[in-house]
Amino acid sequence: MTSNAPLILAADIGGTNTRVALLDGTVLRAQTVTRYQNAKSSGLEDILRHYMDAQRATPDAVSLALAGPIEDGSGRLTNLDWAIDADSASAATGGAMGVLLNDLQAQGHALPFLAPDALKSVQRSDEASKDAPCLMIGIGTGLNVAPVHRIGTHTYVPAAEAGHISFSARDAALGAFEDDLEARLGHVAAEDIMSGRGLERAYRHVTGQDLPASDVMALCGNGDQNADTAAGLLIRALGHFAGDMALAHLPLGGIYLVGGVARALLPYMDQHGFRTCFADKGRFSGFMAQFSISVVDDDYAALVGAASYAQECLGAT
Repeated sequence: MTSNAPLILAADIGGTNTRVALLDGTVLRAQTVTRYQNAKSSGLEDILRHYMDAQRATPDAVSLALAGPIEDGSGRLTNLDWAIDADSASAATGGAMGVLLNDLQAQGHALPFLAPDALKSVQRSDEASKDAPCLMIGIGTGLNVAPVHRIGTHTYVPAAEAGHISFSARDAALGAFEDDLEARLGHVAAEDIMSGRGLERAYRHVTGQDLPASDVMALCGNGDQNADTAAGLLIRALGHFAGDMALAHLPLGGIYLVGGVARALLPYMDQHGFRTCFADKGRFSGFMAQFSISVVDDDYAALVGAASYAQECLGAT
């Protein structure tokens, strides 16, 4: 622990739960990690006040990573009707400097601090460069991407809403799934298929039955053929999507898949041809071998990344 590191209060705000922790710079105080159920709180300020009362700390900054778009220091969660702004967070934490970033941006800021065993390899490449851009692809409640650029001593992670681009099937089975969704949804966005909800829709498409995504993956682990078929639809779609994003951003520093759905699908990626779909780029197929791909398995990465961003904003790096 660095004695002069700023004390950062970081929050990882999802649609269902919010996790809050204190960090000395980017060093997590593990005993301070607290999880709150959003449904039991009136808003983020309520959570922050309860946390401050419990910790009796005086943070130098509060950094909020939220699952939704941010504009001019405020944001709204995509899957929860909470409006969040930096000034309110600052007031709730005793006047600490408040900063906001998208949760996937926070994952990008966490990359330099990930332990080697937190990265599960999907595709290795000898041509990966630590100085080249990286790309985060988040697949969980929704889908999004965030390119990561290291510029001098600073990390720049621009926001995106790539989960809402139009989906385009590349095989007959995905085409039938897309047609099914289009009949019910109209426009089919990428995250309508590549997300937890997408897995539930895939299972419904295969079986005609509704089942939570966690139950679908449990069945998949038990060898259920229908669940395996549903997971395969997502994996192939994700392979094609990741390949498209790789060509758009050229992340020769690596592609990093994050989120609960990405972790759940990892054991089945090879058997369902993720890398084959990723490389399905015609005359550029050979080029796709240059990209290393990993799944990130670190529950606290967004907290560390949010703290790193706040530290840069404080000018303490």
